[in-house]
Amino acid sequence: MKTPLSTPPPWSLPPPTSPDAASPFDLLGIIPVPPAELRAAAQTGISPALLTAFFPQATETTALSRSAPYYRPGQHLAAVPALESALKNVDKHAPGELPALRHALVENLYNLLTAGAFALWESLTDQPDQAPPGAARLLDDLLEAATHLAADLAGLAPAGPGEVPPTDLLAGLSRWRVFRELDSQQKIADELSYLISHIVDPLPQIRTVLVPLYGSFALALAARAVLPAIRPDRQLSVHLVRLGFHDQALVNYLQPGGGIDHTATAPESHREALAAAAVGSTVLVVDDNVGYGSTLRAARSLVHQLGGTAVTRSVETAWQLYHRSGRHDVSDVADLPSLRPNLHYTIQNRLISHLLRTDAAAYVRDPVHRVPGRLSQQMAASYDLAVSTGSWSSGQLAAMRAELAHATARWRSPAVPHHTRAA
Repeated sequence: MKTPLSTPPPWSLPPPTSPDAASPFDLLGIIPVPPAELRAAAQTGISPALLTAFFPQATETTALSRSAPYYRPGQHLAAVPALESALKNVDKHAPGELPALRHALVENLYNLLTAGAFALWESLTDQPDQAPPGAARLLDDLLEAATHLAADLAGLAPAGPGEVPPTDLLAGLSRWRVFRELDSQQKIADELSYLISHIVDPLPQIRTVLVPLYGSFALALAARAVLPAIRPDRQLSVHLVRLGFHDQALVNYLQPGGGIDHTATAPESHREALAAAAVGSTVLVVDDNVGYGSTLRAARSLVHQLGGTAVTRSVETAWQLYHRSGRHDVSDVADLPSLRPNLHYTIQNRLISHLLRTDAAAYVRDPVHRVPGRLSQQMAASYDLAVSTGSWSSGQLAAMRAELAHATARWRSPAVPHHTRAA
């Protein structure tokens, strides 16, 4: 089976290409689409209007794999059948000939289904008595379809969109998130390669993975697709919870006694599945970013409430917070923090704002795309900072060194721009 782009599957060992090879993915996870592929797609019968709306031309030689509809999913649900049809059209009439466009079609369809699944997840969690008939089944169908597309993006699924459920019930939902903080297929691939090699394989007691939503939703679905396929003997299950204190400040997750209100995190059937999986087991908790540690701390508490033991991991870490306050310390809550510095949400917002204004040219001109150096160099600086604090254990520092070696040899994500107050 082929990957949709020239990037190799991250779980093939040893790495078949050098990490010095440039990744086609930028900071947000957008890739360039050659205009020639768009012209060829139009010749197969795909609507030029669809191609123009979803894949805007930024320069004479480059279109983008995302546009405003990607970040306004609630307004573009009606495009699901058209994207599904376009993907089938490419697979039928131009198999293997339009790799960048095919990836873009899969990801845009995946994005709409994932955003719809989370909007429905919130509705079923917060207002279960008001859910329309069939809503719980639709949620499961959306998650299954999105997981199939995540497998496709990872190069593990047969071509095609699979069974895409009708999305009519989603039209009445009012709460839609604009973007997921962790939404780059390159970053997700890099992270999964590390999780498999350095956490899942060395710790056979881990049978359950727990991922807080919404920022890590794409990672959760990729893990659902990849882990059972790569390690079928482990019987790993991936579970989701809505849990966060920065972007979900209006949700009250805390019980009067200090515990976590599980009913505020997931619909009933998903709560029951997590409770059954967590009891008496070691649960790997993976969050997109750790800043002050509130989400990881709450997730650990929830796992303990359910009778399990948590091992916590962050895909990115806000190491800059250590420079602002000598009192900042998350060594007690992030067992395996990444040395990868976090892509600050203000930078993400700025980049997305270009696309929301339909200014693809401004997007590619933004200077944050041209950060000097390599990610591994930034991670080495993070390690030096971690050592200087004196708060991390020898085991945590050893895990950081292993991650740095792994990233230097295998990761292809771009360097992260530094956040400033003016950014």
